[in-house]
Amino acid sequence: MFRIGIFHILIAILCFSPLMFVSAADSDGWQALRRGDYDLAEKVWLPRAQRGEVEAQLFLGYLETMRERYDAAARWYQRAAAKGNATAQALLASQYLIGQGVDADPVRAFAWYELAASQGHVNAVRAREATARQMTAEEVEAASRLVEDWMRDGPPTESE
Repeated sequence: MFRIGIFHILIAILCFSPLMFVSAADSDGWQALRRGDYDLAEKVWLPRAQRGEVEAQLFLGYLETMRERYDAAARWYQRAAAKGNATAQALLASQYLIGQGVDADPVRAFAWYELAASQGHVNAVRAREATARQMTAEEVEAASRLVEDWMRDGPPTESE
């Protein structure tokens, strides 16, 4: 009898989608994004991002990138990155590396990659190494000092 009960519980768990743990509004936002309905996606996620929810800020950075509004994407990534989100840190670093929405700055790119890499973000590790190979020793040293400052004082909350 006990085994039958466990079996039914396991079947029920396996049958439910992982989306069952996502709120209806979140799901609507993701579905809207997939359909290309950027306005609805923004409507769902913007209030949460404005309240400071890191995942919503990251989502809006991605949304603005899809809209090719790179300066707005950088601002959302910056907010999430300053709160320690490694994915946002890596995405913001990439924007600094190529000058997309922000002024190109390999020192800042390296520093953001370093913060993301220090959290185990594998792509950030690779990107940091590739970036360092294109930098002078002085630039790498400046980036390392910047990382030390950010580790001590916290990373900037706005693009500088």
